[in-house]
Amino acid sequence: MSDTVLPTPLLEVLPNTFLKCEFLHPGRSHKARVARALIEDAERRGKVTRGGGTALIERTGGNLGIGLALEARIRGLELVLVTDPGYSRIKKEIAGRLGAKVVDRGVSHPDCADNEAAVQAILASAPSRFHYLNQFGNPANPAAHEQGTGAELLAQLIGRGHGRDTRVTLVSGLGTGATARGVSSALGQWFREVAVVGVEPPGCDLRAGRYGDHGLQGFAVGQPAPFFPVAELAAVVPVTDGEVAAAGTRLFAEHRVFVGPSSCANVAAVLKWPPASARDVVVSFLYDRGEDYE
Repeated sequence: MSDTVLPTPLLEVLPNTFLKCEFLHPGRSHKARVARALIEDAERRGKVTRGGGTALIERTGGNLGIGLALEARIRGLELVLVTDPGYSRIKKEIAGRLGAKVVDRGVSHPDCADNEAAVQAILASAPSRFHYLNQFGNPANPAAHEQGTGAELLAQLIGRGHGRDTRVTLVSGLGTGATARGVSSALGQWFREVAVVGVEPPGCDLRAGRYGDHGLQGFAVGQPAPFFPVAELAAVVPVTDGEVAAAGTRLFAEHRVFVGPSSCANVAAVLKWPPASARDVVVSFLYDRGEDYE
């Protein structure tokens, strides 16, 4: 089962500025780690078994959907994804080809205000039929990043000679906040100073709780990040559409790496937040692959 998730390397884009290449997972993104953790948690608690008649359900049409579809297929489990047109058509198609039932909320539940409401309507219609994985409330989500992403990153930084007095800044977008929570917790087990800086999409004001329409899937998803409150951020770095596009072009030109818009936003943010001194390190993530977007 573990071959859907692999250790991922670091890419040094500036001195002491590293991007963890999560797009290299066979599950196609950092959410491969979360998908495996959520399903393993459900299996461990006896909520689902192969051929047991209970289907998994989650509200996503993006990276997590692909990861869940792959894990469910390997395990012989049924999976329903509740999604909407805001997600990449390509990602929804990949999840569907892997065997997930992809439900467009606007078609199946037009009276529901959002995807969570549609999930709850489905659960209410057949309470014993589904197990809701609930990425926004399941502690297995941040745990996957603490025990996986964060533990790997910690070992990589120590292996590069960074001692406990290194000041680490983690630059991250916030959706559920699980990546920021899990990785910062892992880094804090060794480094004395760890700060999290949030990437703010165009048209949003994270501190004021305003979430506008933007093209960074998985960032500022219309609600506060449940696993990492904005008040805990050391700072916020706004990025513009132009900066995101320029960062993606630069990354491809200099490193031959083609990633999705949210990953490019992280690159734009770290370019605006370089290490302040020789004892500082800045880290962020390349989440997913550029070819998975229209």
